[in-house]
Amino acid sequence: MKKIIYILLLFQLPLLAQKLNVQVSTTKPTLGVPFEILFSMNASPQDFTPPSFKEFEIIAGPNQSQNIQFINGSMSQSYSISYVLIPKKEGNITIQAAKVIINNQTIYSSSVTLEVQKGGGNNNYSAQQKNPGQPSSVNVEKEDIFVRTTINKKQCYIGEQVTLTQKIYTKVELRGVQNVKFPHLEGFWSKNQENNNNNIQLHIENIDGVNYYVGAISSQYLFPQKSGKISIPPIEMDCVIRKRTNRPPRDIFEQFFGVNAYEDKVVSLKSQAINIIVDNLPANQQADNFTGAVGTNFSFRVEINKSKVPANEAINLKISISGNGNLPLIGSPKINFPIEFETYDPKITENISTTNGVSGTKFFEYLIIPRKEGVYQLSDIAFSYFNLNTKSYTHITAPDISIEVSPPLHNNNNTAQIYQQFKQEIKNEDTDIHFIKTYPYPIYKKNDHFFNSPIHLTLMLAPYFLMLGLLGYYQYQKKEKANLSEFLQKRAHKIALKHLQIAEKKMKENNSAEFYTAIIQAIENYLTYKFKIQKSELSKDKIKESFIKKQIPEELQNKYFDVIHTCELAKYAPINTQYSFQNIYSDTKNLIIELENKIKNA
Repeated sequence: MKKIIYILLLFQLPLLAQKLNVQVSTTKPTLGVPFEILFSMNASPQDFTPPSFKEFEIIAGPNQSQNIQFINGSMSQSYSISYVLIPKKEGNITIQAAKVIINNQTIYSSSVTLEVQKGGGNNNYSAQQKNPGQPSSVNVEKEDIFVRTTINKKQCYIGEQVTLTQKIYTKVELRGVQNVKFPHLEGFWSKNQENNNNNIQLHIENIDGVNYYVGAISSQYLFPQKSGKISIPPIEMDCVIRKRTNRPPRDIFEQFFGVNAYEDKVVSLKSQAINIIVDNLPANQQADNFTGAVGTNFSFRVEINKSKVPANEAINLKISISGNGNLPLIGSPKINFPIEFETYDPKITENISTTNGVSGTKFFEYLIIPRKEGVYQLSDIAFSYFNLNTKSYTHITAPDISIEVSPPLHNNNNTAQIYQQFKQEIKNEDTDIHFIKTYPYPIYKKNDHFFNSPIHLTLMLAPYFLMLGLLGYYQYQKKEKANLSEFLQKRAHKIALKHLQIAEKKMKENNSAEFYTAIIQAIENYLTYKFKIQKSELSKDKIKESFIKKQIPEELQNKYFDVIHTCELAKYAPINTQYSFQNIYSDTKNLIIELENKIKNA
């Protein structure tokens, strides 16, 4: 009897495997809040037709994944297709069946009925995002996912380059990284590595016999500015992971095939603080021309644009320092110019690369004006740096430069020339007769008085006029604020620009989550106040209707929906986004300005 049942089960196995399952992250989503729907099957489909999502906005998908396992010589596979949706209206909404063709057989999934809530509903997806500490059927161990802060050396000199890397290690599916708090690096000057972006590229590493997916969150080059023991604080972040739940199977098919639901969970991670020992540079070997350069393979070059000039004509002296090390921190070389030369502080430019450590060239351009004829020598122009290869100072001296100054082309006895020619004498005789000032001075009548003059009376009455003006302005503001909706409608443009200032600040901090939140708030608050729409009623149809009433051009309407779609897509899929912060910020600012101009001119 058992053999017969086993044979029948083998015949039924292909039919059972060809079932299309559908799962949603929550059956009670909130209006405007994303949730996920997943279609899974145990064979690769020939064709898949999703249901109509006309009542939803698709912000991600279709996302396809395939999993193949070999257990005791037997192969099992699963195939899934998922979408991330946002409900457009509240109430009961039914998602009809999806259709898939497997082995030339057409299979349909079951329909799903959702109860879309207006707000504050009990939906699992958003609750897990906001309350990561709530009870969950997903168990996450410390070895499943963690973050590490590493440095390439634990002892160095002041000014020596140290590479700081923040990496995340995971054995589970990583869905996103948010709320990243980078450590405050006190005692270091830092430079970010080039090609850092919002995407985390994962690769496989074997740690103690266990394979992990590893991704670099950031890489920085640090240059210690003080000696002693310096601590590098840990990095903190929240990671959204997806893992199979430990709930019991809901039906015989899940029990037979082991197809359990997946659940997203927010895990808070924190690395370990690390210490670094910083040694002082040897003081007994330092030369007078040492300006803080520490590194390797430094070169030093001095150039002058002309060696023969008439007096009072400018000369450009250019010094370039190239190498690997703390180039941005190198000070200006010390040059002893002749007293007959008028000089200025150098213009400093850099051509720095951080692709593989900090390297490049730093330029110092001096403007020199010789004021007296003669032949001058610029000697002892040198550069010293601490060579990390030899652990000693390297001294580089440039060849002497000869400058021949001929008499001036225009022999005018201006005061600047006299001053430069006899600089020392004038300094010593500062109490002698000064040059006559020839420019005109105002002449006043002897009997003119300020007291009781028109200017005096005007200044006396000015505070009273100012008080009356302030009182009138206060009454005007009070009247304007009496009707709050009218007041907010007039100030909608300024309120939106304040949110954009917050977005600009978060953009500079590379905080993507709060950047996109500020962008969306700027646009939504502008429409809420300008069109007097309640935030709970802020939908695509309502905004479209308001645009038509205000005679907003269709091109500008499409630009608004494109910006909103771009922000929401980037916000809820932070790993895969390829949008530029600056482009999104500029498009949003231009959109609000264009809407304001169209409404005013309508």
